[in-house]
Amino acid sequence: MALLIDATIHEAIARGRPAARELAAMGVPFEVAIRVLTRPEERRHPLPAAQFRRGTS
Repeated sequence: MALLIDATIHEAIARGRPAARELAAMGVPFEVAIRVLTRPEERRHPLPAAQFRRGTS
């Protein structure tokens, strides 16, 4: 789940959308979203979002 959350954040930023709104739409609890969104960039997972998009194989 952590990789999906991180991929969602990167994808939202790349598309110019609010990452918090995307996480809420996924059903991520508020406390988790705040913790992830306030984490320094260097502590986030380094894999690109394109590898973890939903609906791709």
